[in-house]
Amino acid sequence: MFFARCCFIFTLLFSSFVYAKTEKLIFNRPADTPQSRYIIDVITLAYQKQGIDIELIDFNKENALVAANEGLLDGQLAKIPGLSQTYQNLMRIEVPLLDFDLNLISFCDNCTLPDMPSLVIHSTYPAAAKYLESNPYHGQLYKVKSVSTLLNLLMQKQVSAALVIGFYIDPYMQKLQNADVKFTTVHSQSVFHYLHKKHQHLAPQLFDTLQQLKKSGKMQELKSKHNL
Repeated sequence: MFFARCCFIFTLLFSSFVYAKTEKLIFNRPADTPQSRYIIDVITLAYQKQGIDIELIDFNKENALVAANEGLLDGQLAKIPGLSQTYQNLMRIEVPLLDFDLNLISFCDNCTLPDMPSLVIHSTYPAAAKYLESNPYHGQLYKVKSVSTLLNLLMQKQVSAALVIGFYIDPYMQKLQNADVKFTTVHSQSVFHYLHKKHQHLAPQLFDTLQQLKKSGKMQELKSKHNL
């Protein structure tokens, strides 16, 4: 009987240990770009060092931030700073993961944002909308859900300009340059990992791990792997 009880207790402890080592967090799958593949590698590695797996699911990108704030997702792989003001259940892990440029693109030489009668932005990702909060635009503003739609509107000259994250237009760069589209960087910033507050106990270790990945050169190694 004693031996049986010991076996039972050992089984419970072992099961608890396995469960702890195979904890899983769920995030939405980002658009497939070299930048997102790099972010996935970094975040996967950081969580693996905590004994945690991550799972990426296909989720409506338009609603992903709301879902993460409500705890339906466990956070966001990488987003711009300042989101915690609106999405108060999301904690930013204060280690920059990647820098990017926000570009104003148009057919106009030496034009600035206030010169543009109409503007289109990519609504699925908050960088452009956040920029406009501190740099108000008074022309006609259009919001679309895909980069291809944004670029079609610009190329057909249905809008004067577009405000878009640089790496999202990389695949179209040759076509845009051939069409004599002008590019102006209006803002540069970093992206950070966000975690829902229900997992706040993970934040200190995650911060330390990401810092170590940065200091050790592992982040740079992963950037090189994806030609960033």
